[in-house]
Amino acid sequence: MELLGRARALARTAVFAEVPAPALVALAARVGAREVAAGATVATRKDGSDVVLVVATGRLRDDAGDHDVGAVLGVDGALVGAAPRTLTAITAAAVVEIAVDDFLDVLAEHGAATTALARQLASRVRAGAP
Repeated sequence: MELLGRARALARTAVFAEVPAPALVALAARVGAREVAAGATVATRKDGSDVVLVVATGRLRDDAGDHDVGAVLGVDGALVGAAPRTLTAITAAAVVEIAVDDFLDVLAEHGAATTALARQLASRVRAGAP
């Protein structure tokens, strides 16, 4: 996935939607992307470090349910060191992999991203979701 594809995938998430385009492009330049074949797995840990995943295309599934385009996964690991999640691709998928430090930098520099993330986490708590 090329740079602008990664930036578009980030912009489609609730967390990054209000981050200015130049900052998203800068983040997209630092992140990786990975294709995941249907039935294959992907985790929120890569090379011994936690990563935050953004579903760019396709659909993933784990114990918490199905995750479509725009889902941001692994935030709990980034924020509180929770155990990594392993997800299975229900369909062929692509994910953007964000290093935790890069994710935290965006939250620190862009209050709108922090607010959007807080809303998502509060919604999960109200729903009793893991």
